[in-house]
Amino acid sequence: MNLRQYIPDHAVTTVPALAILLSLHFFISSERAPDAGIELTGPLQLESDYLQQLARQGGFDADGEIDRLNIDDAEREQEIRDLLDQGEYKQSRTRLLEIAAAAVLQKDKSQLGNSLLMLGEVAIHQQELGAAEIYLQEALFIAMSNNDRLATARCYQQLGHLNIRARALARQASNTYDQLWQARNAISRGYYLGVADNLEVVIKENLDIRRFGAAADSWEALASLYDQTHDDYLAQQARIEAARLYASTGQYNRTRKLINGLDPGQISDTDLYQLKQEIEGLFQQHQQDLAQTAEARDYQMLYHHYRRLGDIERAWEFRIKSSQSLAKTTDRSMFQRQADVIAVLYNSNFAMERARRYLDQADTIFGDGDLQELLDETREMKILIF
Repeated sequence: MNLRQYIPDHAVTTVPALAILLSLHFFISSERAPDAGIELTGPLQLESDYLQQLARQGGFDADGEIDRLNIDDAEREQEIRDLLDQGEYKQSRTRLLEIAAAAVLQKDKSQLGNSLLMLGEVAIHQQELGAAEIYLQEALFIAMSNNDRLATARCYQQLGHLNIRARALARQASNTYDQLWQARNAISRGYYLGVADNLEVVIKENLDIRRFGAAADSWEALASLYDQTHDDYLAQQARIEAARLYASTGQYNRTRKLINGLDPGQISDTDLYQLKQEIEGLFQQHQQDLAQTAEARDYQMLYHHYRRLGDIERAWEFRIKSSQSLAKTTDRSMFQRQADVIAVLYNSNFAMERARRYLDQADTIFGDGDLQELLDETREMKILIF
């Protein structure tokens, strides 16, 4: 029996549309909170565990690398060790550049390559992956020019590490973005259970990967949650934290809007005055960072200029000055303007293939040279490719 003849034409399109709308209605009006609005920490915890594993397996042995440099000056060698132990990576990079410059003048290519390799490893730990790649590619060129297979393999290994790290950071940025969106969705739908704890995790993760603007957005989302639960004091404190982050990254208009919107009943005149002074100090520090960064960029341009002219000694003087200028800036200055999460994630799509290619090349050389410890280390890095 042909039932189609009894169904009017308009019903063929209307009925499916009504079915979709009805399903959507029941989904939206459901009393059960969506899992994503409550359990927000799963993917973040996985990424955090991954980065910790990456730090353990891909971390550089500072003492071993310094020993390989064979620094003649014991005082300078100890200074570099102390700076690395204290996490003063910017200052340690300046000292390493000074060693590299001396190697250039002495035409010691092996020392220069080792210095650049260590500079790349330090930059990876700073999450300054662009600078790290420059150093590592320079070190790789020198190693290949000298036909030094061991140094070449070590460069390949660190380039693989760099790309793994880039993909991990992009994934973590993507996850924190997703979790922030889900938290906002939960708040808008009135599901508050566990959201505050999850937003605090999002804030911490964003700060760990140097996405300060995203951390400030998360503080504002937390403030909106406290508004809904009528925790006026906590809402105000969250907005103050957001204002601090915005000020330190130069977003003065957003900072001023948050400060002007504070409830006078929740903060004394003295505390408000001190807060405004603190905010002004953070903004002034941002302005100083911009000036130092611009100066460093000018010195870097002079480095390339004199290098093209063939005046290598003069060129390296400006490269060191560029590093010294950057050492005077705060950590946030290097990450004040980052690409959107979607752009970061897209650009990292090819990182895993690059990492695999570099690590395969390192694996081959270490295997041929029967360097079992370095071979095992490389294969542990390859496990981290995802």
